[in-house]
Amino acid sequence: MSVERKTVRVDVISDCVCPWCYVGKRRLDEAVARIGDRLDVQVAWHPFQLDPSLPPEGREWTAYVRERFGSLERFAEIQQRLVEIGREVGIPFAFDRVKRAVNTFSAHRLIALAAEAGRQHEVVERVFSAHFVEGRNVGELETLAAIAAEAGMDGADVLTALREGRGEGAVRLGLDLAEKIGVTGVPLFIVEWRYAVQGAQPTEVLVEAIEAAATR
Repeated sequence: MSVERKTVRVDVISDCVCPWCYVGKRRLDEAVARIGDRLDVQVAWHPFQLDPSLPPEGREWTAYVRERFGSLERFAEIQQRLVEIGREVGIPFAFDRVKRAVNTFSAHRLIALAAEAGRQHEVVERVFSAHFVEGRNVGELETLAAIAAEAGMDGADVLTALREGRGEGAVRLGLDLAEKIGVTGVPLFIVEWRYAVQGAQPTEVLVEAIEAAATR
């Protein structure tokens, strides 16, 4: 006789071009896998933009890094640390393939559309991988439509929806929510709106927060 699992909701606020958000996602995936036999963890993704000032077409990557971080050498040090952490969670970060700094508003629209289609988990993973592993431009609508198809959605329908502006309202509401609750850094994991885990914390921290929420 099977035992009914208690449902626990985890809301994740993140940005698609935040490497720590990708690490955090993989650690959350591991946490869910560890306790999946006991708890039904339902994850919802919400938008945040690290740099909403970027134009829709983005900017050349090297010039952007120099302006934002001061030097390529300093940023390379940050990247090396992320490469090491990425190996631990199965992410083969390939920062040398990233050619543009992109505005992520449209990518967040795709993620909102994916939630409606029940494919959000798959799309979030594919967007992260496309940017950080494959070096694709996740600011381009055609690229996002291809990513959607790779995640099991209808790419042609998604491209039409993106061109028509669908998902804009959902993303703006999500960005407003992040501002209202004072989010200044991502990832942020909110468990049952009782516990908040800031940053790409170890898997054990996420497991503890989810289990604590389940006992309330």
